Order: sequence, then structure tokens, then C-alpha cells
Amino acid sequence: MRRYLRRLTATAVALAATTSLASITSPHAAAADTAAPLRAVHLGTLGGTWSIARGINNHGHVVGDSPVESGLSHAFLWKNGKMTDLGTLGGETSFASDVDDDGRVVGCSELPSGEWSPFLWQNGTMTDLGAHGAPGFCGADVARGHIIGTFAPTPGFAEQRAFLLSGDIKTVIDRRPGLTANAVNDSGQVVGADNYTVDESGFPLSTYRAYLWHDGTGRELGTLGGMSSPSSINNLGQVVGNSDTADGRRRGFFWDGSSMTPLPLPADASGAGAEAINDRGQIVGSSIKVGEVYGFATLWAGPTAPPRTLPLPADVRVDSSQAFDINNQGWIAGFIDYHWNTGLNTQAVIWR
Repeated sequence: MRRYLRRLTATAVALAATTSLASITSPHAAAADTAAPLRAVHLGTLGGTWSIARGINNHGHVVGDSPVESGLSHAFLWKNGKMTDLGTLGGETSFASDVDDDGRVVGCSELPSGEWSPFLWQNGTMTDLGAHGAPGFCGADVARGHIIGTFAPTPGFAEQRAFLLSGDIKTVIDRRPGLTANAVNDSGQVVGADNYTVDESGFPLSTYRAYLWHDGTGRELGTLGGMSSPSSINNLGQVVGNSDTADGRRRGFFWDGSSMTPLPLPADASGAGAEAINDRGQIVGSSIKVGEVYGFATLWAGPTAPPRTLPLPADVRVDSSQAFDINNQGWIAGFIDYHWNTGLNTQAVIWR
């Protein structure tokens, strides 16, 4: 139900000395306790020193990326306490961005040519979805077999294109140029942003707008005053994402099918962003405190509910955290970024 255009920033996470996480929380230690208050469960790595969890399905299966022992980042599937390397499409690196309840994993991989393409991984096989493009402009999402992809044949925000693949039928999403497909739900409703334009240096201007597209017809979702871009759509057709306000602040939004409203801010926050919404209306993202640079994973119990910061280990210094996805059980996938002197780096977690 949710995924986004993911720039290749994850592969640039700095590597440092690794330290065992078992003393903080192990995946097996919390396995039986799902009714307790949320706590962070570390998922481990593929052999390197960091990991990021990007998507979770209703079975609790998690996908993301982590470096293998060589230091190259690969897509992973975490299932029943075990993290599996999904490999690549022949290039050096890959990342997984979502997994649906039937076990389909989607993401992006480098090709031998150096281009990138969205992929589908299922039953042990990774398949190229044939949308080859420039590095840094690739994204994919999946829900009940509906797969969306974003790519750019040549580098540039304004060059982005998107498609929906349902079974054997691939449909180009035809809206204003410079277009991303960010998320899809079980009915094949797609949300994304279009009208990406750039300045002389190639930096995107605030002209892009959130849209919803279904069966060949699209509509704008509006803004809070500036640019807008959706992150997630649930099976009720409710959408969350991010928009600039008229005074230039970045806020998370909720769209109920007719109007866009800002999500409540924490009392001490200067801004907040929304990444995912489940079918119960729970929303996750991050918020930034006044005067701070980095954000912390945040949960809204509903679009008008006061937000709360997700819990972090109390006995170790944390620089930031991020929630990327939430399933219908309320389990949340994301990461915790530990301070450099802890030796722990960035670690994939689920809060459950």
C-alpha cells in the first residue's frame, strides 16, 4: 500500500565499526509479545554494519537494504527472524522498498550497464521490470500484485516517468511531465506527484503536486500552500504525504477523499512528515524539534490525534530515527540512527 521514490541515499550511509545489538533488543526476544507497548526490535544486517527497513506487510515480513560483507548494499527480506539477501539484477547494489501480503517484493537494482531498474522478487527469483533509467531516479511499490514503478530515461527530476503493472498489463501513467508514482493500494489506485520542473542547476522547483490516478483517470489532491507529494494510500482511499505551507514550512498531510488537512504537530516540533497510513487510519513518519536538524520516528493514532515519538533505547545515544511503513497490526518499519561513538551505525528496526 505504500512506497515512494527512494533516492539512492541509503547506499551512502557511512560505515563504522560494528557492535552487537543483542544486548539492546533481539528479534527473538520480543517475538511473543505483541500486546505490550511498542518497542524497537533490531533486525540485524546482511553482514555489513548498517541496515534500513523500508516496508512491512500484514504478516510482519520486512524489506529494506543492508551491505553484505564486501560493503555493497543489497535488498533484503526479513522473515521469521531471518534476513535474506535478495541479490541484484547483475549490478553491484539494490534496495527493496515494499512487500505485499502474497510475498511479492519490489525495489530497484543496478544493472550491469550502470543503469537502474525496478524489480519484482518472488519465490526466489528477481525479475527486471524493464524500466531502465538513470541512477538515483528509481522507485517501486506493490499491493496485491499491482506494481508501480518510477524511472527517468535520462537524469533529471523533470524526466521522471511512471507506470502501473497489473498482471501482464503495463499502463503508462499519463499526466504532466516530470511524474512519480509513489504508492498503490489493493484496488490499483495510484498516488504520486507530477509537474516536476527544475531551475538552471537542475534543482526541483516547488511546482509539483500530489495526484490520485485510477483506471486512466487522475485528479489533483491539492496542497497546504506550496508543493505537495503523497507517500501512501490505504485501502479506504485515504492518502498521507507532505506539503509546504504558505509560510514555507513542511507539514505532513491527510487527504480524506475530498480535502487535504495538516497533521497535528508535536508541541515542541518545527515540522513533521508523513510516510504511511494503514487501514486503521494510523499514520507514521517523523517530526523535528525546534532548533534541531534531525527528526525522530512519530506515530499518529489518527489524522486528528496528537502525535507521539516512538520509543528508543534508553541506555545508548541516538541521533535520529525514521518510520517508513506501518501494517494493519500497527507494526512499524524504519530505522534508528545511533551516534557515531556507539559503533552501532544505522539499524533496521520494527516497533511492535
